[in-house]
Amino acid sequence: MEDSFLFVYGTLRSGSPKKSPVKNVLHLYAEWWSRAVMQGKLYEIDWYPGVVQSDNPDDIVVGEIFRIVDETTLLARLDEYEGCSEDFPKPHEYQRKKISVQTEDGENVMAWVYLYNWEVYEESRIESGDYLNI
Repeated sequence: MEDSFLFVYGTLRSGSPKKSPVKNVLHLYAEWWSRAVMQGKLYEIDWYPGVVQSDNPDDIVVGEIFRIVDETTLLARLDEYEGCSEDFPKPHEYQRKKISVQTEDGENVMAWVYLYNWEVYEESRIESGDYLNI
């Protein structure tokens, strides 16, 4: 069976000062694997961040990859937390998508990521691309 991965860039990252109610769920059903980056733009949405994909290779978002141990359970719980399960009205604030991310060793890995799905007109961009370095 092929490994499944999750890229996190905000409150689920190691060292995030903001407490996420699902951080323990992440550690129950996934294992930390590597620091990583993805191509995108990072925004401060409220007390949490959101990332949108970008075509510009200079737009980099810093995060971490977790190797998923129980994909069905973890993604169901995270979909509920991120408000993109079938229980939430559409359009969802986030959408889960599998994209290519790059590990700190330069390896490209396909990983699930929760992308911000609403407009970012008035949101503040985090220019560093690193939520832990705002």
